[in-house]
Amino acid sequence: MKFMKIFIYIIGLIFFICINSFAQLSVKNIIKVGILLNVKEVSIASDEQYILESNNRKKYLSAGKINISISEKKAIIHNQVYILPIKITSQSFIAVNKRFYRGNILVDLSSNNKLNIINEISVEDYLKGVLPKESDVGEIEALKTQAVISRSYVLKNLSRHSKEGFSVCSTEHCQVYGGASAESKACNEAIVETEGEVVIYNGKIAQTLFHANCGGFTEDPKYVWAWKSETPEYLKGRKDKYCKKGSHSDWTTTLSEKAIREKLIKAGYEIGEIKSIKASGTTKSKGKEKIIVKYKKGTLSLNSYKFRTIVDPWLIKSTMIDSIKKKNNSFVFVGKGWGHRVGLCQWGAKVMADKGFSYKKILKFYYPGTEIGKIKYEQ
Repeated sequence: MKFMKIFIYIIGLIFFICINSFAQLSVKNIIKVGILLNVKEVSIASDEQYILESNNRKKYLSAGKINISISEKKAIIHNQVYILPIKITSQSFIAVNKRFYRGNILVDLSSNNKLNIINEISVEDYLKGVLPKESDVGEIEALKTQAVISRSYVLKNLSRHSKEGFSVCSTEHCQVYGGASAESKACNEAIVETEGEVVIYNGKIAQTLFHANCGGFTEDPKYVWAWKSETPEYLKGRKDKYCKKGSHSDWTTTLSEKAIREKLIKAGYEIGEIKSIKASGTTKSKGKEKIIVKYKKGTLSLNSYKFRTIVDPWLIKSTMIDSIKKKNNSFVFVGKGWGHRVGLCQWGAKVMADKGFSYKKILKFYYPGTEIGKIKYEQ
């Protein structure tokens, strides 16, 4: 009896420690998003008074529009010189080239001596501009799933562009971000209902990779990128029965020999006229490991994902390639899925949500061995 009490106490203590370890995860609440990079000029506007502040001056402007250009590493506004960086604040939305943003706007010097336009914003407000761009509006549980993984992903990758003076970019390289102009009521609701929630693995925020459609199998990242460490259990490739007949499950693409050759040459591969293209090696998740390109006087072997991204990732939708056939002066690619196929399949998550699964169960399915934790924002 005494042993049983001790055992229960120990189990309770471990549970308490685990729960509190999640609660103690804290992150900065403000992030910097690079929204326009290496531009010569930009237009800024607000429907309320806004403030421009730099090291050499501070100016209050009435509602309206201004243009900012670059000259000799300094900003020019209304024929006045401002030392970069400039911080622009307003009680209302700020428009950058007619697109509206929450938070503040920073104008800084880029590495090419042009302008970088950066949105300084809270994590939760940032997500409001991400979800409508990264996930189709639909069942609320699917949107809540996307809210949790997008929050986890940005917090896990905050240093991706640190050398450039901001946290993340606004493109597919990080997550597509459209600012306040992209917001939707349903997506905002999903963000509010999951506020602060992230995917946790071994006490840390998980790398919540996601893609559009896995074609029936998610892929192990070691076959996609130069994955330096052992693949965590939650990202290993596995069968997915929910996305088999989803959007982009099957695709066919025809590309001319000339177009493929020109893309490869532009990427630095000196090749001649292409005679044949074959897929080589199959992963456990039905993806192809390599693409073999035979041309006059040589052969080129590339990682299939690298080949796809060089040639055209929008047309060669995944590395789950069923066949490659030559037809006249073109090559016909037939395959399944869309994206890198690692982590959560968005189409599969949508199907699960439509079937009544909660967002927590969807996350458990795609990231096995993980937990849902809640982070604390540092002010």
